[in-house]
Amino acid sequence: MIGGITKGSDFAGCVRYALALDEPWKEARLLYSEGVLTDTPQDIIDGFECQRHLNSRVRHWCGHISLSYSPKDADRMTDEFMVKLALEYMDKMGIKNTQFIIARHLDKEHSHCHIVYNRIDNDGKCVSDSFEYLRNNTICEEMKKKYGLTFGENKDNVKTQRLKGRSKTRQEIYLAVQAAKRTAKDWISFQRELAQKGITVRKKLRRGTTDVEGLSYIKDGQKFKASQVDRDGRCSYAAICNALDRNKNRQTKPQSPSPKPTPTPIKKAVQTGAEVAENIGNALGGLFQVGLGHDPEEEAFIRQMKRRKKKKGRSL
Repeated sequence: MIGGITKGSDFAGCVRYALALDEPWKEARLLYSEGVLTDTPQDIIDGFECQRHLNSRVRHWCGHISLSYSPKDADRMTDEFMVKLALEYMDKMGIKNTQFIIARHLDKEHSHCHIVYNRIDNDGKCVSDSFEYLRNNTICEEMKKKYGLTFGENKDNVKTQRLKGRSKTRQEIYLAVQAAKRTAKDWISFQRELAQKGITVRKKLRRGTTDVEGLSYIKDGQKFKASQVDRDGRCSYAAICNALDRNKNRQTKPQSPSPKPTPTPIKKAVQTGAEVAENIGNALGGLFQVGLGHDPEEEAFIRQMKRRKKKKGRSL
């Protein structure tokens, strides 16, 4: 069981996707709904749109969650069982007292359903998204254990050559990020390692500040948010910062000094020559020392963000 969370401001597009209205070759069916008329897809959309106007402060009012299950659990995934799991998941996530639909897709080997819900609840309040990715992972793990569902294959072991299109590019980015996390000790070396594999990293700053609130990765003209590359947060800004700090501390950690051997006359002569060379270098004022590196592109990006005027209003 894996939960994928996205938010937006287009109920029409999200509902049409959940019901596969624009992809007739896909088989999809509406399993459950609450708070909306379901006579036609447009009735569903109109119901969502009407309620979202109860709170004009929320910018991303359309919530979407996909719940996917292992092909090994396919025999158990009746419509009734999928609805039961979806409703329990929503309750644990705090998605309550609001409109939603649950639709099932049958175009993949693995069973999965889509939940479209209104982030403006029936009382005009915003459904909280605080720590939703962390809560999502925890809840999915709990429910897999509770119902004996299959735990998915480790993403590091997925064979990239079996994938195609965006799925293949996404997996290539994931593997490259994990490799760079193991060796890079700062952001410059991290970006350099990804650039060697044709991947560009972009930081998203919080509006009106220089605080980083997210990352995106670009490869072969395709752009992915960090959460799209890995839903467990292993490609997030925080995860990479932690990895870089660990690498830096590991490289700078002092080692216990080993006893120095007694120098022979020949070694003494070599050491004396080295000391003379070092003294000459110091006398030249460190002429050949290399200063700290910098990232011109990063600095230009931060300057650009600082020049932006802070917009009025609050984004939720």
